Amino acid sequence: MGLAASSTSTTASGAANEATHRMLGDASDARAFLRQWLALAVARLPQVDGALLLVEDEAGVLVPGAMWPEQIADVSPYAQAAQACVDSRRDVVLPLPPPEDAGPAAVKRVMPPKDQVVVASPLFSAQRLIGALVFMTRRGGEVDVARAVTDLQWGAGWLDALSRSRGREAEQAALQRARAGLDLVALIAQYDQVDDACLAVAAELARAVGGLRVAIGLVAPGGRLRLVALSHAAWFDRKSQQAAAIERAMAEAVEQRCSLSWPPVHGDPQRVDRAQHDVAAAMPGPDDAPGGVLTVPIVAGARAVGAVVWHLPAAQVTPAFMAQIEGIAVVLAPLLARLQDASRWFSGAVPAQLRQGWSALRDPRRPAFAVGGALLLAALAAVALVPTAYRVPARAVLEGEVQRVMAAPFEGFVAEAPVRAGQRVARGELLARLDDRDLAIEQARLRAELAQQEQKLAEAMAAHNRAESAVVSAQVGETLAKLEQVTQRMQRTRVEAPFDGVLVAGDWSQAIGSPIEQGKMLFTLAPLTGYRVVLKVDERDVRDVVPGQHGALVLSGMAAERLPFVVRQISVATAEEGANLFRVEADLVGTPERLRPGMEGVGKIEAGERTLLWIATRRLVDWIRVTLWRYLP
Repeated sequence: MGLAASSTSTTASGAANEATHRMLGDASDARAFLRQWLALAVARLPQVDGALLLVEDEAGVLVPGAMWPEQIADVSPYAQAAQACVDSRRDVVLPLPPPEDAGPAAVKRVMPPKDQVVVASPLFSAQRLIGALVFMTRRGGEVDVARAVTDLQWGAGWLDALSRSRGREAEQAALQRARAGLDLVALIAQYDQVDDACLAVAAELARAVGGLRVAIGLVAPGGRLRLVALSHAAWFDRKSQQAAAIERAMAEAVEQRCSLSWPPVHGDPQRVDRAQHDVAAAMPGPDDAPGGVLTVPIVAGARAVGAVVWHLPAAQVTPAFMAQIEGIAVVLAPLLARLQDASRWFSGAVPAQLRQGWSALRDPRRPAFAVGGALLLAALAAVALVPTAYRVPARAVLEGEVQRVMAAPFEGFVAEAPVRAGQRVARGELLARLDDRDLAIEQARLRAELAQQEQKLAEAMAAHNRAESAVVSAQVGETLAKLEQVTQRMQRTRVEAPFDGVLVAGDWSQAIGSPIEQGKMLFTLAPLTGYRVVLKVDERDVRDVVPGQHGALVLSGMAAERLPFVVRQISVATAEEGANLFRVEADLVGTPERLRPGMEGVGKIEAGERTLLWIATRRLVDWIRVTLWRYLP
């Protein structure tokens, strides 16, 4: 009989456990699970008039999770016992407190029986308090109540499983947010421009997090919030009504430094969300369903960087989704702020570097920065205050002081040209010879004609024919003159050097036999002594140049030697390579033997003393003055 009874009890217990598993397993959500758990607990307790189940919320605080019956008008009778149970972490039995009010309303209420007590029992899992069961029962069944409460500890496992499930879900959500944050960090790191990074982030958020459309705006230097990126659109019109509405929604959230949504997911009447409603009304959801808008400000410390706007169905605007987006905004804030500072030179990168340098100067652990700053300040003071030599630079060409040009004496052909430009020649040396064959033929013809005319003149004089003698005598004189001219031309076919020097220009060695016109330049000869320097000074610097100033010349072929000179005169200006250059002539002090006419280099004219700051900024200041004079009325 004992074995039969035990078997029957075991079978009944197994059936009860199976029914319990089935009932709790069919719960649709956590709240339904807690209600069913409380209903099962109340069924195991004797004479229960009301019960309250306290469980942990997301912050780890015990809050009411379920009631039995489901509608309890006043839970204050349970509060004292629940607080004592949580504080002492053990079972508490307290008498039911009397009503706090004593007015007519209290008289009309049904007074509870005097033998009722409130029992609170903690629920543990691995020495951790995970909840508390508070119920109202009648006095006198303490033994049954204690036995039932002890028996109820089996239910703590179900609550612990629920708590662990919630913890796992929270961990999964946290891991998902961390993964999304790392993906955003890697995505932003690929871009150097903040607008491009925002466009990529908007597309990625719309794909990964969800939403019909994601917009990102940044705070401009003037404080105005500007829409820079819109998902599902490679280009958008910033002057459109839709863009203006989105910017107003962003500005509304940034000014209040809080997340806003429509429909609202918070009950704070102090928050203004008018712009959110306007965006939601202008952008309905799919199939004309109500549209929702969620705007989260992007804040890095005390600095407002921008805002993110999600357009999504109204049903998806939930506190959990808002918390997820706020976590993403926390990741975006420093990255976008750094890119924004790098994109702004005067309002971002330079001030940041200055702040960093100032912090380093004041850091007592880094004395090298203080010493370097003092040296830099001293160098700047020297640049701004200490005068130094001011020299006007200019391109320079070396020319002979006297140059002789040899031109073709008459039309002819080049027969010989043994020298070329750059060669040194001696006085009387042959430079070129013109072809004289035509002149020799002309000379022979004139001589034969002269012999004939002289014979005619002798015959006329022998015949005493004065008239014919006069005519023939005139012809003889003309022929003699032509013969003398041809003879002189034959002598001038040799072009010789008039003095010792160097040929500056002229090369006819490759033009033997070519025709040449009368007066055409053949050679330019300069003496070996007596040079002058021609400086080409820019018109912006010529005001500082006067005759008598000293200077130095460095030639490209003699870079290791400085040649002193004295300015002689300032000539006219000529346009060269888009610049107006004045010709300034100067005399060399001393003439080394290696000098050659035509050598080029750089000359500098000493024009007094100025500060380095004035020297470095003189042309910029002049340009600003001219520009202002041109455009100002």
